[in-house]
Amino acid sequence: MGSSGGLRGPPVDNQEGAVDRDEVARRLEKIRAVVRDELAMREPAVFDDSVRGEVPFHLAAGIGIIVSGDPELTVTDELEAANQTADILAVEPSKVRVVGPVIDLLRLLGRPFVKIFVGGHLARQQQFNAHAVRHMNELGRRLEERIRRLEEAIGEWSANPGGIDARVRRSLDSYDAALRQRHMTLFSALEEEVLMAHKALEGLRKLEVRFVERAQAIDRRFSEKDAAFKATTDRFSRREKVLDEVEGQIGELMAMRSLLRKVLESASAPGDAEGGATKAAAAAPPLTEPTAWSELGEWMGDEDYRSFQNRFRGDPEVITQRLREHVARFENVGGMVADLGCGRGEFLDLLAAAGIDAIGVEINAADVEECRRRGHDAVVADLFDWLGAQENHSLGGVFMAQVIEHLVPTDWQRFVELAAAKLEAGGRLVVETINPESLYALTRAYVIDPTHIRPVHPELLSFLARRAGLHPVEVEFQSPVPDEERPSGLAFFQGSASGEITEELAALREALLRLDRMCCAPQEYTLQASRPVLGASD
Repeated sequence: MGSSGGLRGPPVDNQEGAVDRDEVARRLEKIRAVVRDELAMREPAVFDDSVRGEVPFHLAAGIGIIVSGDPELTVTDELEAANQTADILAVEPSKVRVVGPVIDLLRLLGRPFVKIFVGGHLARQQQFNAHAVRHMNELGRRLEERIRRLEEAIGEWSANPGGIDARVRRSLDSYDAALRQRHMTLFSALEEEVLMAHKALEGLRKLEVRFVERAQAIDRRFSEKDAAFKATTDRFSRREKVLDEVEGQIGELMAMRSLLRKVLESASAPGDAEGGATKAAAAAPPLTEPTAWSELGEWMGDEDYRSFQNRFRGDPEVITQRLREHVARFENVGGMVADLGCGRGEFLDLLAAAGIDAIGVEINAADVEECRRRGHDAVVADLFDWLGAQENHSLGGVFMAQVIEHLVPTDWQRFVELAAAKLEAGGRLVVETINPESLYALTRAYVIDPTHIRPVHPELLSFLARRAGLHPVEVEFQSPVPDEERPSGLAFFQGSASGEITEELAALREALLRLDRMCCAPQEYTLQASRPVLGASD
């Protein structure tokens, strides 16, 4: 660096028009404190870059002007010594007289051996010395440059201190204007957002009012629909009651019609009394028609058929449990209950336990002996012969389980009319038989018995009961097919646990479910019909 004995800038003394250096330093420090406080509060949006380059210097009170190129700051004896001794591997001749050359020769000969042991350490020390010396030299150069810039800046400030104040004031004014503009922008945006929020809130309030109005309208509509549904339900209830009354009256009329038909058939003109009696005698059916019951004795003996029933009908305890639900159907009946086709007497046991007077009618003599052994009243007879021998309106109930399918279709109506005639007012006819809508039952329980002739559809049996004047008529299905025997019991029908199924598998599943509903309907059904009380309505 060049050295100079003078000062940068004009001389500073106490004459008029001159500014004290300490005063300049204090004023600059005050300005810097103001700027620093402003910057600490918030980052300015606009700030003159020239101020950033001019304000960061700190001049303490009482500082003197630095002499340009002061060697005490940049070049010292230690730095010179470091530059001279940095290369520790350089060979310097010995200065000792006489033996100096010998020492140099010994040094030359010993250097290879020394390198073997400390050569690496010496090389690293050599590199460290070089880096340290270069760093100190560069630091001195940069320090000299910074001193030069400081001298120029101080000289400029000393020459025109008012200009610095003006530039700082302009920068602060610009910063204040930018800050105000930024505040105005923020306030305008905030005001707009608040206005939009108020509009949205007003819209929400209107929407809430509309929602409440709509909800109230829906409530009113539901109330109206509930009232209409209740009125419709009441009308249907009244219609069902009227329908029950009409059905009861129809049953009474049909019973009276059947009675009148029999009276008219038995009556004849006075001139044709003898011929009518002859025709009536010829047309009268025999007391016992050749049915499956009468033919059974010719096909297999009583003991044989009883063995057949024991083998295929089921365990007596299971049969008793299944028949237990029919006992309640005959509660509070006035007359005796006839169990037609009583078999081994399971239902007679249940009726006796319930305190209901009953009699068993069975064509199989072996079964009748078993019933009598149990203490029941039982007779060996054809059901038509036995019913025909009973007085009209003398029985409280007629029960027939798994028997009607042994009769030919022409005997179905005959049996229902005969039973209806023998029932007292309020007496009940209960018929249990196989369900022809269940293919599962037809292929297993029905075809295994060779004495079965034809199953009776529940709708047909209900029609025959109503035609005979019985009312009301109810059908109840029972004995569902076990789940393990049904296609719907497979895991394939229990959901798609393994993931989505294909369209083809879904169609196959739906088809199999329809087939399951057709093939696996309940295996049995029970028809219950009552003889109405004349003149009474439900």
